[in-house]
Amino acid sequence: MNIKLKTGIILIMIAFLSFKSKQETTLFSVPANFPKPAYDFLNNSITPAGVELGKTLFYDAVLSSDNTISCGSCHQQTAGFTQHGHILSHGVNDRLSKRNAMPLFNLAWATSFGWDGSVPHLDFFAVSPITNPAEMDESMANVLEKLRTSPLYPELFTKAFGSAEINNERFLKALSQFMLTMVSANTRYDRYIRNEGITLNPIELEGLALFKQKCASCHSGDLFTDFSFRNNGLAAKDNDKGRFEITQQETDKFRFKVPSLRNLTYTSPYMHDGRFSTLEQVLEHYTTKVEKTPSLDPILIKDGQTGIRMNADEQQKIIAFLKTLDDEDFVKNTLFSESTLISDIPRKNIDAELKNFTVTDASTKALFGQAIEAYLRIKVSIQEKNTLSAAEAARILIKTLNRVRITDTAAKGFFENYQEKIFLDAKRIIEGENFFAHQFDHFDELSEHFYIIVASFKANDKTLYFTECLKSDMKWLSDTANDSFLAADCKELQHKTLPVSR
Repeated sequence: MNIKLKTGIILIMIAFLSFKSKQETTLFSVPANFPKPAYDFLNNSITPAGVELGKTLFYDAVLSSDNTISCGSCHQQTAGFTQHGHILSHGVNDRLSKRNAMPLFNLAWATSFGWDGSVPHLDFFAVSPITNPAEMDESMANVLEKLRTSPLYPELFTKAFGSAEINNERFLKALSQFMLTMVSANTRYDRYIRNEGITLNPIELEGLALFKQKCASCHSGDLFTDFSFRNNGLAAKDNDKGRFEITQQETDKFRFKVPSLRNLTYTSPYMHDGRFSTLEQVLEHYTTKVEKTPSLDPILIKDGQTGIRMNADEQQKIIAFLKTLDDEDFVKNTLFSESTLISDIPRKNIDAELKNFTVTDASTKALFGQAIEAYLRIKVSIQEKNTLSAAEAARILIKTLNRVRITDTAAKGFFENYQEKIFLDAKRIIEGENFFAHQFDHFDELSEHFYIIVASFKANDKTLYFTECLKSDMKWLSDTANDSFLAADCKELQHKTLPVSR
């Protein structure tokens, strides 16, 4: 072989291997302003196949008992991987847990997980929500069995671990690999600290100085948490004693983990129970509403007075600084998004739940027609981001369906089952009358349940169309064919025409 040709081939191979190595190492890297991670990567090396498996598992509702709730349901990327707008996280059958879902990022630096620190290692983190009756309500044994019989996962486990064996260790390590890649370190503050050409304005710099004086004792370092557990003087609720429930130590009563302050714009509401919806409310608490209890953190008591002295101007400057900790790149990074999964997660077959009922009573058909109009008003209101109108239409939907009377025994049981689901969905729309993201988050569930009941009873006098975006959970009913709603950027839409009244 020609020497020049052979040399060229060698150089190409070196370049390819170098590029491949660079791709793999950038799955996780330590930002220049961050400390050394706590996670032991030698015991779970990150690979592209492992991350892809973990990401697929993260977004697959097969991990829950009724196959409706995934990790991504309560940890949504647009909300900094917490549950958008929810005070408490919602699980299967819309059950409420007793705490707000913690955001997920920079987990490689944490040494315990959950508001009470009940999980000592990231590799065990997923067990808690999977087995919690108020969250995914499933057993690990059932999860693994579902994965073993899936047409998707044996191959993904083979690519990640070298064989199709699916066990607890591999399952949990794959989830860890994906979650470890979720590093948030590209805020304006980070680029300012790393001298990357970003400056903070005078108010933000004053806020930074005030923050260091008044907040950094707990929210320390560039991770903005010391990972400790503290009682920060919130009015106690006896049904949740925090760290005490794990240690049974009196001094741990009402102590909860100090959260990171990154991405606060995206992760509202705040505190373990989501009691505060704004940063102004948070700082007002620390200024005037800290309650003195036996386990109150000593740092919140000075000269016999509780709280942190901050006037209104200082509070606003601190908030200005806190907003420099928002990482827009992180919440938009497609590497973390469900839409970029290589393998399509098997979708729930909604049509399998449809029944073949007929409504002949004129008054019942009229009520179905009014319910459809109320639903369509909700859809248009959400499309226009008119949250008050959407909430009012949801109230009308509940009142209308509440008047429907089905006499056939089988049809009545089916109707009442989905009527209850629709009522829960509509109530979530009402809860979000001042929060568009909350309404939008629940609209797909309302649409699915409403589609099933309308298509099963065939009580609609005009033609309706049901549309799903196959790369997300977005779905909606419309009286217009090929209506793109708010998914105009969705490349894979599936349209169905509903049968009309007979």
